[in-house]
Amino acid sequence: MGRIKNRQIDNLSLSFKEIWGFDKRLIFILLADVFVSALRPFPGIVLAGRIVDSITEGKDFLQAVFYVAVMYGMDYILTAAATFLAKSRDYLFARMINKLDNDLNSKCMNMDFEKFNDSSVQERILMVHQAVRGKNFFTSLTTFFNTVSQFITLIGIVCVMTVLNAWLLAIAGMVIALQAVLHYIRLRHERRYTQDAAEDNRKVSYISQLAKNISNKKDIVTFGMSSYILKKAELFQQEMLAVDRRRIREGGFIEMAAYSLSAAFQILAYLLIGQKAFRGELTIGEFTMGVASLINFMSASSFVTANLISFNDNFFYIRQYRSFLKLRTKFDRTPGSLTLNDMDIRKVEIEFRNVWFRYPGSTSYVLKNINLTIRNTERLGIVGYNGAGKTSFTLLLMRMYDPTEGAIFLNGVDIRNIDYKEYQKIISSVNQDFSLLPFSLAENIAISEAADPEERQKITELLKENGMGERLKKMYRGLDTPVTKTLFASGVDLSGGESQKVAVVRALYKNAPVLLLDEPTSALDPAAEHEIFQKFAEMSRGKTTVLVSHRIYSTRFCDRIAVFEKGEIAEYGSFEELMERKGLYYDFFEKQAEYFKETF
Repeated sequence: MGRIKNRQIDNLSLSFKEIWGFDKRLIFILLADVFVSALRPFPGIVLAGRIVDSITEGKDFLQAVFYVAVMYGMDYILTAAATFLAKSRDYLFARMINKLDNDLNSKCMNMDFEKFNDSSVQERILMVHQAVRGKNFFTSLTTFFNTVSQFITLIGIVCVMTVLNAWLLAIAGMVIALQAVLHYIRLRHERRYTQDAAEDNRKVSYISQLAKNISNKKDIVTFGMSSYILKKAELFQQEMLAVDRRRIREGGFIEMAAYSLSAAFQILAYLLIGQKAFRGELTIGEFTMGVASLINFMSASSFVTANLISFNDNFFYIRQYRSFLKLRTKFDRTPGSLTLNDMDIRKVEIEFRNVWFRYPGSTSYVLKNINLTIRNTERLGIVGYNGAGKTSFTLLLMRMYDPTEGAIFLNGVDIRNIDYKEYQKIISSVNQDFSLLPFSLAENIAISEAADPEERQKITELLKENGMGERLKKMYRGLDTPVTKTLFASGVDLSGGESQKVAVVRALYKNAPVLLLDEPTSALDPAAEHEIFQKFAEMSRGKTTVLVSHRIYSTRFCDRIAVFEKGEIAEYGSFEELMERKGLYYDFFEKQAEYFKETF
């Protein structure tokens, strides 16, 4: 119990520090709200009885009017103050949600691919999102102050009720204790539901977004996926409903128990106060005051007991939030990690040494004993059937994953010993699943809102060199034209080939020493593809380049070619050497010969 109490104090102290560091005004607003909220019920409780007595006892009419004026005047002032404080609090709360959301977004954006691609991490993100949007530092502190406010109110009401009937104090204590037990059971039940439903919630959210995402629309229409996706949605919803059904049923029992407790207390209180009024021991006004006290007591006691329990529940989500932000990823710099300033990258040599790899949670190796050196400014082609391990090789090269066994070296240094952010600076890539942002064309390439004239000129030249010159002329705002209509109705939708050309330009604009092209022309027509590969030598000049392609003829421009088969390098050599060997590469080439024979 002592440990729990200390943890609560630590959590409360943490919330104070977080709020104080964010905006000190919030603390003062919450303190002021404590006193205003605590006082609000009392004008009605105390003065309502005096008004009734003034009327029933035939006293001066002006006295009754005075009591009414004071009661409503005080209520108006307190309500106005409470409204002002609430609106100020809501505005600052919205600002804090934005801050927490930005912190969460930053953590997600700066999380390496391997960890982010883990389904358990995705489920944690959903839970942490709840902390951001509801159960966070602000709500926990607000809950604490509101509890203090209602507790002050409760003490005043209990004092009033005790004067009317001393037995009510003992009964009130029992009610508060039982309410606390019921609220504890309810919150434990809701937390268990949240944890049990995390995976189902993720499935339902995904399928819901799938149905609404414009990028999926063409495939859905073309392949008649609508019924299939709707059936999947219903299946996931049914799984979610099974958990919901249990939650609702258990929650109903708890709510009925709480209502029964409340009703029993109210009946008993009415009998005790009414009996004294019937015997003439209380005036009608005192009886009215007792009824008003009773109503406010039930509201305040329920609020206090619920908040005392939910106070701990809030911190459960806060701990999840803080724990997630502390989650270590490859982006976290480790002591002794090297930066590019510690290395000479004017010449780049990458070596795969005895590399084995299997994906997390899998027992099958997708890469087996890879030994390969990519020399400075060398152009390496990677070919092989689907599932041969080509993309896995590129993921290791980009350090989206680390080898299960063995190591990858950059200029003799294990890349795991190089700062992750620094390592990413040396690689520029065009991936199979590349994505463009719904911002301007210039922003998609420069990844900046403020490209200077020289940078914009460079972007324009690269677009022209890669077959986008005419398309750029037709864009109504040139480089400032938004890509897609996701955010801006005035945006333009690029074709798949045009989007891929923009992705190639983005990779070239980064001007990194290592260029990785994973099926960079898959969306291009043959003529545009041929044009790109005619410029391949120029594009890759001075860069260490890795080209992954199903189009065998494209690797004709490479200095070395590695043929992957079942996760291993089956063949390795120059184009001429592999053709003379008449092995796998020769077979690939011959099978595609009719398609590209005229090109050569």
